[in-house]
Amino acid sequence: MRKLTIAVVTLSVLLASSLTALGIVWGVYSMQVNDYKVQLENVYQNNFYELSDNINNIESNLSKLSVVPNKDLTEKYLTEVVSLCNDAQDNLASLPLEHETIDEVTKYINQLGGFAFVLHQKIVQGEELTLDDEDQLENLHETSLTIKYELNRLATLVNQGYSIVDNSVKTDKSESNFNSEWGGFTTEMVEYPQLIYDGPFSDSVVNKEVKGLPETEITETEAKLIADKLFNDWSVKASGETKGGDFDTYNFELTKDGLSGYAQITKKGGLLLQYNTDAIVGKTTKTLKECELLAEEFAKNAGFENTKVVWSTDSNGFVYCNLVYMIDDIIVYPDMIKVKVDTTNGAVIGWEARAWAFNHIERDKPTAKISQADALKVIDSDLDVLTKNKCIVPGEYVGEVYAYEFKCLKGSNIYYIYVDANTGLQFRVLKIIETDDGQLLM
Repeated sequence: MRKLTIAVVTLSVLLASSLTALGIVWGVYSMQVNDYKVQLENVYQNNFYELSDNINNIESNLSKLSVVPNKDLTEKYLTEVVSLCNDAQDNLASLPLEHETIDEVTKYINQLGGFAFVLHQKIVQGEELTLDDEDQLENLHETSLTIKYELNRLATLVNQGYSIVDNSVKTDKSESNFNSEWGGFTTEMVEYPQLIYDGPFSDSVVNKEVKGLPETEITETEAKLIADKLFNDWSVKASGETKGGDFDTYNFELTKDGLSGYAQITKKGGLLLQYNTDAIVGKTTKTLKECELLAEEFAKNAGFENTKVVWSTDSNGFVYCNLVYMIDDIIVYPDMIKVKVDTTNGAVIGWEARAWAFNHIERDKPTAKISQADALKVIDSDLDVLTKNKCIVPGEYVGEVYAYEFKCLKGSNIYYIYVDANTGLQFRVLKIIETDDGQLLM
């Protein structure tokens, strides 16, 4: 009897040990499965967002083709459409979708890419686009809008936590939930999922080397005095340095009445590079124009002379401004500062001057070989010109171009069109996309 008891106890211990080991193995296995699931979700979402971006860019380029009068820009935008179609095809192939589900989208992208390539070849061979070609492009543009809005609807779902992996598993239905989501390609308008508060050339960092800062370095004590003067109603505390990037800076913490923020002052020249603080959420008391003036005043107090707001948009209680350097009446887009103003009290709560720090140099006033009136003749006659400006803009790859800027209206769309002031050629088109919360420029 004693031997039997010992055997039972031994068996129980072995069984418990085995179950424990099995539990550990199962736990490790579950963790690995979950890791693989997360990795797969990331891959799917990355391809989906790239697809959405590619379709958005396709729509934008097709829209631009309706307002460009010269062959060089037409060739450029057609080339971009062909490339974007190839990328979109790769994105679609990398998503867990049945072929029947995406037949129409795939067919559209194939046809558009092929048609754009044919038109591109016509341009290269010196031929003109026919009225029929232009009508076909307009029809393809309308289709791109339909697909764009539907993809943006899906992007909104994904942004809100929709799992592509979980919804790609078939249940008792004939198709997965993710497949069924692709059945609604209609012209229904949806909100754009991501908003970019940027105007023309807001990402212009022309030079790979920093040219906008003097060689003379300041001390941390001197930087603290600059910060104290700029933020005289804040408590300013030094919080170390940043070294090794594009800019070496002294960093400061800002506190006031439960609010907090930070500021960076460059070692070279003592320039306010970046600044951000909490906002006071409340009732709007400042108009967009008042916020623009407050942004310009803050820039002047920070030592930035001859700046002017050339772009602004308001959203959710804030006004976002782009300030640029001015040479008389000429806008210098490479020397840009981005500013965020709280409409509750008019406080400047955000500031970023990296483009200025890269590009601001003493420039001679540029000269033009053609007049603004002659440049205007290059613009499509169907466009209603709203404003005219002289400007210096970043070159396509390097350098800068002196140009005439025309803000134009066609139908309900607004475009910024740029004509080289020396060659007389139209070389760039930007399109404004309106949303409920602000504007996107592409």
